[in-house]
Amino acid sequence: MRHTADVVVIGGGIQGLSCAFHLAAKGVKNVSLVELEFFGSGSSGRSAAMLVQAMWSPQTILLSRLAAAEYFNFEEIVGEPFDYKPIGHMTVATQAAAQHLRQEIAMQQRMAVPLQVLSPQDIQRAVPALNVEDLVLGAVCWQDGVIDPHAVMQAYARGARKLGADLNEMARATNIITEHNRVVAVETTAGRIATPLVVNATGARAHEVGAWVGLNLPITNYKRHIFITDEFPAIPRDTPFVMDSEVEWYFRKEGENVLMGMGREESTSFEPQFEPEFQAQVIERAALRAPILLEAKILRGWAGLRALTPDDLPILGLAPGVQGFANCCGWGGHGVMHAPAGGILTAEALVDGKTTSMDITPFRLERFQ
Repeated sequence: MRHTADVVVIGGGIQGLSCAFHLAAKGVKNVSLVELEFFGSGSSGRSAAMLVQAMWSPQTILLSRLAAAEYFNFEEIVGEPFDYKPIGHMTVATQAAAQHLRQEIAMQQRMAVPLQVLSPQDIQRAVPALNVEDLVLGAVCWQDGVIDPHAVMQAYARGARKLGADLNEMARATNIITEHNRVVAVETTAGRIATPLVVNATGARAHEVGAWVGLNLPITNYKRHIFITDEFPAIPRDTPFVMDSEVEWYFRKEGENVLMGMGREESTSFEPQFEPEFQAQVIERAALRAPILLEAKILRGWAGLRALTPDDLPILGLAPGVQGFANCCGWGGHGVMHAPAGGILTAEALVDGKTTSMDITPFRLERFQ
């Protein structure tokens, strides 16, 4: 591991690796990244892995567009192929969630998202497995789809190293040293790295890392469970990702299997414990929304964390009050989806002193102060 760097990225998930790649691609000669375990060992490796244009706010739609522009030109930009399956992303709503979905649809249409609004009959034609008796409406963007976060992370890592970045696994950051409110070094379990600039891309640990330089980042971690079934051909491979917006329960095909997810439980642990008993809640919702899934056998499950801010938007850019500390965190479960955007915007902000791909004012930490 190098012991001096122009910039140190803390965190080897997909956002941190994107930052390292884009900083190196921007011409930063001495980029170091430290990851406490292995690349993608946190939430990035536990994602439902969707790329979605039909997001809930104008800002997140713009982030998706910026990310998609790189993902769809990934081989040209990063040097490796990109596997994308445009299965579509469908949101369905009961009466309780219908007004909220109508407002989202209106905003998405203003933003020119290629969206199809669905009646309950349209929903059932598209996904015959769904029980639509209590549904009021739905919406689908057929261009949305599934990506492979592990392949993306490895591509960013290889690309960053080719450009001269020093990426270190099993090197845990333990503190950031400041002098006169200026970053001067990062302490790690593999030694000190002298640096004037740090990027906090630590996902669920972002609040802790911010506290090292006296910042109180308004990030709370929430746990979500994901389960995967055995091979289940009763749900066809061309079935879209389906989100039941009332309870945030979803499912999609995963090869020949079916993946289901649900949950928004606050977590105080950085290693979220999988709770087998939560399976009953997921099955209960499956019984209502897609009863045929009761015939599937759940093979395994896992839990991941979503690091959420109060407005569900990320925190980006240089932080006030301490020179040389930047954030790329608070992605709230969209870190995989928006990984290119995080890296691009961080590199522009730090190298060019401003962002040209997108205005990051809505994402600055100052909005909470």
